[in-house]
Amino acid sequence: METEWLRTFIIAAKTENFRETAEKYFMMQSTVTKHIQHLEKELQTTLFERTNKQVKLNSVGAHFLIQAEKIVETIDEALNSTASFVNGFTSKLTIGVAPQIANSTLPAIIETFQHKKPTIQLSIELLKSNEIGEAVYAGQVDIGLSKLTSTRDLQTDILAQEPLQLIVPMSKMNTEVMTLLQQETILTHEYAPYWQEVQQILQQFPSYKSMHLNQTEVIKNFVKQGLGIAFLPKSVIDTDRQQQLLFSCSVKEFQHIVSNTYFLAKYMTADGEAFLEVCKNIYSNNKTAVCNI
Repeated sequence: METEWLRTFIIAAKTENFRETAEKYFMMQSTVTKHIQHLEKELQTTLFERTNKQVKLNSVGAHFLIQAEKIVETIDEALNSTASFVNGFTSKLTIGVAPQIANSTLPAIIETFQHKKPTIQLSIELLKSNEIGEAVYAGQVDIGLSKLTSTRDLQTDILAQEPLQLIVPMSKMNTEVMTLLQQETILTHEYAPYWQEVQQILQQFPSYKSMHLNQTEVIKNFVKQGLGIAFLPKSVIDTDRQQQLLFSCSVKEFQHIVSNTYFLAKYMTADGEAFLEVCKNIYSNNKTAVCNI
């Protein structure tokens, strides 16, 4: 039984369309038909009902689909594992990461970790912060880097408590903060846990305007284009600030509000411990004094 027969069958079973299957695998439709016929001959049974050039998975085919997916998954896992071994990897660590962290601190963490632990293969899954705890608990990822804690029983370490910075376009860097808060649209992230605290302080500005966006990178781009201002954690804006793409400052009334970053794990392994240590060091080195205005 050829593996390619199984791969062809899985797609054909899910689409119930040999033409679509052929297009997906860049092969002739006749090749798809031959693969299915070879498989049916091997199993000594039919897997599809064929009527008027249409195919429909039968009960035997539905049963075999489950088995075929397990077989292919096992084969792929074995191939990937062997390839990793050949390339010098002895273990694998899958990490669920919030986009805000992935776009800021993660590259430095990965670079340092790979230098210290070159035999550990890393796999990164981008997830929303409110999804990471569940993914860790369910075993979909080994560890998580999140802006939110989880209601699940997980090991939780606080990696950072960062002060918020007000970011504004470079063209408005000399504008008074109170003027900005009253006149500019304040861009917010729907999953920012600190937003409620920010909003409570903003109540003293009855005329303030806000706009909800779901990605930090989009918020920063909007600010660069002069479409608003925003409160974001220091690590998220450091690179843009250093490149003078954004102006940032600390606002006294908001200084007590922090953005937390969490390390989440269900089962702590030696690889996870090593990764946690690197995370702590990177965030510790990123601490700088806050500039007040």
